[in-house]
Amino acid sequence: MRDGSIMRRRHALSLFGAVAASNTLLAHADTFPSRPIRIVVPQAPGGNSDTFGRILTQKLGERLNQQVIVENKPGAGGTLGSALVAKAAPDGYSLVVADNGTHAIAPTLYGAKLPYDVFKDFTPIMLGATFPTVIILHPSVPAKNVQEFVALVRGQPGKISYSSAGTGNGSHLTVELFRTAAGGLEMVHVPYKGGAPAVQALLAGEVQACAVSVNTAMPHINSGKARALGVASAKRSPALPDVPTFIENGIPFQADSWLALMGPAGISDDIAAKLNQEIAATLREPDTRERLAKIGLEVVASSGPGLTEVLQRDVPKWGKAVKDSGAVAE
Repeated sequence: MRDGSIMRRRHALSLFGAVAASNTLLAHADTFPSRPIRIVVPQAPGGNSDTFGRILTQKLGERLNQQVIVENKPGAGGTLGSALVAKAAPDGYSLVVADNGTHAIAPTLYGAKLPYDVFKDFTPIMLGATFPTVIILHPSVPAKNVQEFVALVRGQPGKISYSSAGTGNGSHLTVELFRTAAGGLEMVHVPYKGGAPAVQALLAGEVQACAVSVNTAMPHINSGKARALGVASAKRSPALPDVPTFIENGIPFQADSWLALMGPAGISDDIAAKLNQEIAATLREPDTRERLAKIGLEVVASSGPGLTEVLQRDVPKWGKAVKDSGAVAE
């Protein structure tokens, strides 16, 4: 009888502890956030990740009645800033603007050197926005459409070159995906240290092709200094409604870029849900959506599980592109 009484007492205490812990988490979620939230942008100021983060934080701070701060922590293709957040306290006060470079390309590009596991070391908050990539050509290239360009490259194997923001960068791998999908075209890759010099190389005629985001391409297309070959997305871009996708032209590939919010692994479900709810509401505000649309970003505002599905799809896709290209982290 005495042993039975002790067991019942222990069971009661265990239940009490579980209820108390649950109530503590709920109370924490109710008062969250009680101090500033840090959103790390693992890229230099001025790019899509940075602009997205700053547009988001302005409105999100108002909704949460709390300061939301952007911190730029560039380096190693965005992996340094991402690792910083992966190691932060899982309390919801440190988030990172992840992208397909840091969380879909990096696992294969860096391999064992990558200081985090994209599935185990982060709490997925949401897929925030996507933006299309377009392959542009120098005006001197005689091909006027995808079919003519493919024929041109086939007729001059190893003669047509393309620039990128660096080996293993999304701009490099987008053309690699195109080359493979078009049947293994032989083109010469010319890597540069950053997107700006890669685009300048195309404008100067040093290379014939380059893959860039639509918002980067638009001024050069409008000025006639570059010509759009095709959009590497599942659907046409509203910014380039007359430019067909590669899929429409029988080249079955897409290379949409995306921006997401993630926190360290272990953030409570309640806080993750609150972050998702408030960030989604912020992104869906007409003013926020319009400002993002002006730089070519389309709001998605998915659930956390929706982001996980994107990772499960994109890690192997971009990983294969890395392996096929032979790229290794510098």
